[in-house]
Amino acid sequence: MGELMTAQNASKGASSTQEIYNMIEDNKNLRDNYELNQYNLVHKQRSNHLKKQNILEENLAKRRARVAAMGMSGDGSASAEQKREAYEGYKDIAEDDYDYYQQYKTNRVNTKYKIRSNAVNGILNATQSLLK
Repeated sequence: MGELMTAQNASKGASSTQEIYNMIEDNKNLRDNYELNQYNLVHKQRSNHLKKQNILEENLAKRRARVAAMGMSGDGSASAEQKREAYEGYKDIAEDDYDYYQQYKTNRVNTKYKIRSNAVNGILNATQSLLK
């Protein structure tokens, strides 16, 4: 009878060890995926930022060249229009950057929650398999 109890306890211990191992592997995968997603998000944000900034600077340079060709370089309304376009362009870039930041933050919070939840569930499952 004692050998049967020992075999059952060993089986329970192996099962609970497997539960904990699975939880650790899942959390490792979550962290790896999180890091890859965050890296891709930062790369995408930087690429988008530079692309929009280059387009804005090209548009402003073309406008300056057009205004200079018309001989209105000293005209206040042309200067005001150019400043307004620059403001709108940089505001758009800043809004995009903020959206990426919010997405970055959300990914971080969600991943931390999943890892904690996974850890708690893994420990509960391991404990339950020991108690059965």
